[in-house]
Amino acid sequence: MKRYEAMFLMDANLASDWPSAEAEVKRILDRAGANVLGLKNWDERKLAYSIHQHKRGLYALAFFDAPAEKIAGLERDVQLSEKAVRVLVLRRDKLTPEKIEKALNAPPPPKTSFRADEWSSNRGRPDGRPGDGPPMAAAAVEEVPDIDVLEV
Repeated sequence: MKRYEAMFLMDANLASDWPSAEAEVKRILDRAGANVLGLKNWDERKLAYSIHQHKRGLYALAFFDAPAEKIAGLERDVQLSEKAVRVLVLRRDKLTPEKIEKALNAPPPPKTSFRADEWSSNRGRPDGRPGDGPPMAAAAVEEVPDIDVLEV
């Protein structure tokens, strides 16, 4: 069993009904044979662009242990779910229970108000730093080098 961190993007209609969203995430993780270590209602936000006619979404942060061969099935279950829109799963083998607790207690990153048309490869970021895309969400845990992106 490997340790994973996942960010689920759920239907925004579940923002007012966190127990239902939590049950759906746990159902998806249970089908993958995962041992849930922590689950948090991250935030409900406006999306930068619509995904399957969704303009807003509820983010749920989950930490779990699961067999590596079950992750593809987990991602397929998210695609088939009517309540889940997307998921990003990262392998986090070196994540300790203390770091998980710290991440679950950390507040979500501040909301930004960048427009999609502000992001072009020839203009860089609105904050003046070079780059060709929007910044990723701030990591809840300082140590980012031990993250391995799972290739499916």
